[in-house]
Amino acid sequence: MVSPTSLFRLVYQSQATPPFCAVALEALLGKARTHNQAQYLTGLLLYVEGQFLQVLEGPEPALSQLYGRIQQDSRHTNVRTLSYGLVAARAFPDWRMGYAPVSPAELQQTTGFLSLAQSPGFAAHPPDALWELLRGFARGITLDE
Repeated sequence: MVSPTSLFRLVYQSQATPPFCAVALEALLGKARTHNQAQYLTGLLLYVEGQFLQVLEGPEPALSQLYGRIQQDSRHTNVRTLSYGLVAARAFPDWRMGYAPVSPAELQQTTGFLSLAQSPGFAAHPPDALWELLRGFARGITLDE
């Protein structure tokens, strides 16, 4: 049974329309951090050449409501759920919205860990190696101002 304090994790990928410049990305991160703090959501955003890969963690219905807005947001297209499900603990507990710029090869390596053969929304949880890789991208940079 899911309790009101149950944690869920969502991983999705999308294409920015149009690609974000540094100023627009900073504005997006600022709004996301304010919203996420108020809704007890945490996560990490990877962005490269117009591609987003985002991990969001938190309680329902806040997580589903945010994802619904993302799916309807005209700044995204080809929004694809890579993983969604109940988790025992947050992978990014201290990050209202951590941010890590990555190279195209690193993004490909990251998504290579995800099981994309299954139906979107029902993919198995990515292995622990993915979480370590994501944390590795974020080491040494300002994650959550």
